Order: sequence, then structure tokens, then C-alpha cells
Amino acid sequence: MNTVGSGAVAPAAPESPGSGPAAAGPGRHLMDEDLARLPGPRRHLDMLEADLRAGRSCVWYFPDPVVESGRADFFVRELTHRLEAVIPVPGVVSLADRRAGPASLPAQRAPVAGPHEPWADTGHGQDTVLSDDPYSSLLSRLAAPSGSVRPGLAPATAAPTATLEERLAKELGVTGDPVETLVGQSSAGQAPPVIVVRCWDEASPEEAARLLRVAQATFHEAGLPGHARTRFLLTARATDLPRATLGSQGRAAVHWWWKVWTRLDTEVLMAWRSRSAVTDAADTLLRRVTDAVVAEVCGPDIDRALALRATWDGGALGTLRHALSQVLPEPGAGSTEPVPPRRLSTAHASAPDAEIHDAWARGAVDSWDGRIHPAHGHSLLDADSQELRVLVCHAQNRVLLPLIEEARTALIHLVPGMLHKQRFTLRDFREKARSQHWRGTEEAAVPDLEELELGGLSYAAHMLALTTTQRHRLRTLHTARNTLSHRTPLDHDELVSLAEVLTTDWTAD
Repeated sequence: MNTVGSGAVAPAAPESPGSGPAAAGPGRHLMDEDLARLPGPRRHLDMLEADLRAGRSCVWYFPDPVVESGRADFFVRELTHRLEAVIPVPGVVSLADRRAGPASLPAQRAPVAGPHEPWADTGHGQDTVLSDDPYSSLLSRLAAPSGSVRPGLAPATAAPTATLEERLAKELGVTGDPVETLVGQSSAGQAPPVIVVRCWDEASPEEAARLLRVAQATFHEAGLPGHARTRFLLTARATDLPRATLGSQGRAAVHWWWKVWTRLDTEVLMAWRSRSAVTDAADTLLRRVTDAVVAEVCGPDIDRALALRATWDGGALGTLRHALSQVLPEPGAGSTEPVPPRRLSTAHASAPDAEIHDAWARGAVDSWDGRIHPAHGHSLLDADSQELRVLVCHAQNRVLLPLIEEARTALIHLVPGMLHKQRFTLRDFREKARSQHWRGTEEAAVPDLEELELGGLSYAAHMLALTTTQRHRLRTLHTARNTLSHRTPLDHDELVSLAEVLTTDWTAD
């Protein structure tokens, strides 16, 4: 089957070389810079920026895989680049230690040359510590994981880790209470900064939550108005902060990496990374259908969507299942757990419900297109399951039904001129083409032309002067409409035939 694209008209790709999706071909790795340009993440960052600029502190929760991949670090940087007077507090846990849990011993990070930037990275959030970093000497004295001694270092001795307040005080250049210092600066008329704490780089889950509570209480007691208060941005996984912090923290706004990705994000990515251009209208439509199937199947897993699109050119359901098995990751420990509830109320909520909170935290589910969607659809590989068939049908319906409706409307406009007027009147045709639900009811009103359905038009087709090609076109539309209405996906041959019909005018012959 022909490959599927995004349609005849696609969003323009960024023109600056190397700066966006246009610079990365279909086989290239998805760059984080691509994601920052998408509608979903941009809207999510806009909400956080609005809260911070309004004087509210924010707690920002990410699923574990988003943090472990480094994308959370990237989006934190994207947000802070929008703000002024940002003070990031260096953490004490490296990216390599995040999987071990928040209480693991910090690992030493190799010093590099270059200007100091606490969040400078060479990959997806892989932190580097600089030779003049004020915490490098402390980290160099800590033992490596599993008790080994890192090459080139003297045997480590137990050394206390600098607390979060001590590290914040060092960033502020003071030796006393950093919160009191911030109050004094605000009272003196200085612009309040944004203090950023990446809780996944903290060794103690309680420190960040306690700092936020103490700071907000101190600001309140000092009588500082909201616009004069220092704002805190705490970024965390669900396990990085005490459960009590998952709720509201006074004036703090709680944001979740939930319901961020949308169908539009996937479609825009695929449009930016379009395949080779085609001029055939039917082939273009087939590409649209295949892209819609990819988006429906992969949902919020945008990396998998691009991989599946590069692997699957369209075709039978079996070929889709085989391509999906090639791009899905190996089933993890949680892949055998029961599928969480998929209530619409949960999908539209602003945060993952308690029933699916753990599944969200491990990156198994997300809210996408108004429903709870598994991030990795291993269940779709079950040949006995109808789930994949349903998703394919949804995608085909989304693309094809509006076009079938347009073709029905176009035919209706031609009916008056196609009637065998010597034998039938327009009223005769309308009465003959009534829906089967109306037939047999003598008192039923004769429907207007616009109300006639494809089934009725086919039933009364003998009253029209149709060519053989036009009759085939009408039968194809009627069959496809019925098939899709019964939640049955069209097979390859039916799709090819329907694409030809939908891209040909009724009067073309």
C-alpha cells in the first residue's frame, strides 16, 4: 500500500537551518527543540509562566520516564528562559542516580572546562559539574555507588551533604537564613527572583517541601504583597516530594505533565517530517489515513508515532501489528498490570486521578484526545483483541466520513439535472429515496433532498441517468459508509477504491 502523508496542505516547517523539525528527517532522532515548538507543550509552558509572573509559586510534577530521559530538564530550561532573575539551586543527585531513588548517595560527575552554568548539559539533561563549581569539592568526597572508589580520587570518607537551604544561601551569596535574605531584598524594593529546585536532584524529599512552606509563611508574616514575593518552582516526580505536597501549597499552583500532548502535536510533527512529495490526489488521501491510524494507535507516545510511521507504510491489520511490535519497547515489569480505568471524567481532569496515579508516574498512561490512553500499547499486539481494529476504525472515520459526506452532498446537488424527467418527478425520487426507517409509514413526510442518505440514494439510483462509473462511485460510497458505521475498518483494497472515488468529481466522466 502507498505510504500516507499529512494531506495536500501541511503546516510550514521552520526555515532556520537546524533549528526545528524540518532539519531532522524521518529517520533522525526526535530532538527536544522540536517538541518545544508544538502546541501542547507551548500551552503547558504558557500556563506555568502565567502563574509565576502572577506571583504564585509552582509545583510541577513529571512522570518518571520524562525525568529519566532528560526531557523534564529540557522543559524546565525552556520555562526559565522565558523568565527574568532566575536562581537555579544545584542539586546533589546526578542523572545516573535518579533510578536508584531520592535517598541514594550522590555520584561524582566529571569536571569539564567552560563557563559555569548549573544546568549546562551535553545530552538530554545529563548534568556536568564545572571545575569552579562551589559544590564540586563536596561531591568529590562522596563515595561512588556500590561503595567503590572512583579512579583518581582518594578513598572517600563520610561527609555531610549541604542542605537545600545552605545551597540556596550560597547561590544568594549569604551565610544566614536565605528566606530572611529574600524577604529583606523584597522589602528593599528589589525585583523578586524565581528560585528553581529540581527535586529529582535532591537527596531528601522533605527539604524542598519544607523550604516552600517556610518561605510562604515568612512572606505572609512579613506582609509582602504577592507581586513582591519570591516565587519558587519545584519540579519533581511523584516520589520526590512528600504526599502532602501533591495537594495545594497555599499560594502555590500545582501543575502536572498530564494532558499535555494532543492529537494536533502528533499531526504537526508528522507534517513537519513529511515523506517524499506526491502529486496523485488518491495517494495523498491514503497517506492521510495512514497518518491518522499512526496517531490514533500511538496517542501521547510521540516518539513511537514517528517510529511507527517510518516502519509502517499502511496495509492490512496484520502488517500494522507486526510494525508495532518492532517499535514498541520491551515489556517492563509493569506491563502485565491491569489496565487502569478509562473514565472520561478522569481524562478531562487537570491531574491524574488517584486510581491511575501510579500508572501515570511510571509513564504507562496519559490523557490524550479526551480519553485515558496507554503510553505503550502492548495490549494491541494481541491478535485476539479487538482493540487495534477499533482504533484503526476510529482513525479511518475521522478522515473519511467528512469526505464521504461531502461526496453525498455533491451528488444531491446534481440530482435534479440527472432525473429521467419524462418518467419521474423530483418528489417521486425523494419519496423513493426515503430512509428505510421511513418506508412503510404512509403518513411520513417526504424528505428534502438534503436529508437523503447514501442508502436511499442507492435505492433510488435507477431513477437517475447515471453512468457506469457514477453508479460504481455511489455503491463504493454507500458500502464504505456502512462498513465504517459498524466500527469495521476498511481493508486495503476498499481504501484504495474509496480514495479514487473521493478524489474524482461526479461530472469528471
